[in-house]
Amino acid sequence: MARKMKDSGIEWIGEIPEGWEIAKIKHIVSNVTDIDHFMPDSVEVGIPYLMIGDLKDLSSSIDWNSTKMISIEDYEKLSVKSHPQKGDVIFARYASIGTTCYIDTDRDFLVSYACLTIHPSDLVIGKFLCYYLKSSSFAEDVLRRTNSNTQGNVGKDSLINAAIVLPSIIEQTQIVNFLDAKCSDIDTILSQTRSGIEEYKKLKQAVITQAVTKGILSHSIQPQSVKLKYLISIISGDAIRNEELSETGEYPVYGGGECLGFTSQYNALENSLIIGRVGARCGCVTYIDSKGWATDNALVILPTCNPRYMYYILVYSQLNNLNTSNAQPLITSSKIKNVVVPYFPEKKYQEEITRCLDFKCAEIDKLIVKKEQLVKELEAYKKV
Repeated sequence: MARKMKDSGIEWIGEIPEGWEIAKIKHIVSNVTDIDHFMPDSVEVGIPYLMIGDLKDLSSSIDWNSTKMISIEDYEKLSVKSHPQKGDVIFARYASIGTTCYIDTDRDFLVSYACLTIHPSDLVIGKFLCYYLKSSSFAEDVLRRTNSNTQGNVGKDSLINAAIVLPSIIEQTQIVNFLDAKCSDIDTILSQTRSGIEEYKKLKQAVITQAVTKGILSHSIQPQSVKLKYLISIISGDAIRNEELSETGEYPVYGGGECLGFTSQYNALENSLIIGRVGARCGCVTYIDSKGWATDNALVILPTCNPRYMYYILVYSQLNNLNTSNAQPLITSSKIKNVVVPYFPEKKYQEEITRCLDFKCAEIDKLIVKKEQLVKELEAYKKV
């Protein structure tokens, strides 16, 4: 027998089972807190201080050994205002909507002021609330009322005034048990898929390494060992203001490799190479076949040889390993120029290697794209 349904009164939620209620989050939690907007100093031994990047679905999955540590004095001062406890939910407000962590462990720690700590009342199970905050219904509510995007800043008022579908505690428990099992299956597939992506990336690197260092089957000679400073020139990218960026335009803008938008100017010619010099994409290499703009977070490489051939040499070199900073990842043009690389000076060999790698890497990239699309679909499915 089908369960009777009723109109929720909210367009993007639609019908809900009879007996379920619609409530505002502020009415089903005991408190929502955050710490003072103060960044405490790091110490070698102390109390964990979580940043958004440390969060996992469950606190038991967090790598506590790699988190920032703060002094006991700072912990005691900051924890007066907000102290996460087992059963609470951490909500990241400066991240993709739905970035949450359910606290299933009993230990002392703090979360940065970029997060809110939600203390559930007796009306809601913390893990049920955590799942709901990951749902598309919650995201739709926030987006409609804040006119933001999925990367927007979700303030405390936006959170507590959002609507939640509220079953009975018994049904909440049943839903949590069902979702735990379902999400566990999906997470297993996600883990396997991500491992597959990494294996394909390793295969691509191995294929490039083989061709760059050994040539292809028709080659009977060995490459020379040459410092990059004899094969390239390097110029720094230029800063660009946010107001000069647009979603469409004539020239793409590159930072560490990813396209950041478009602009009406260019500072890099076609067949140039762009290397991220700072940040997470430090050492990443991008080949551009049309004019573009390289920001001050990038270096523009002008090769004296076949540009595609040089692209593969630079990818083989894994320039990210040049970073020696303990803080923000950083590489310099002088470090790049002193890298010794294998080099076939004959133009015909460069062209043969390039054609071979263009074909093989394109085939591997297709497989990677398929798996990355599967990851996106599975992550989206979890939120429905």
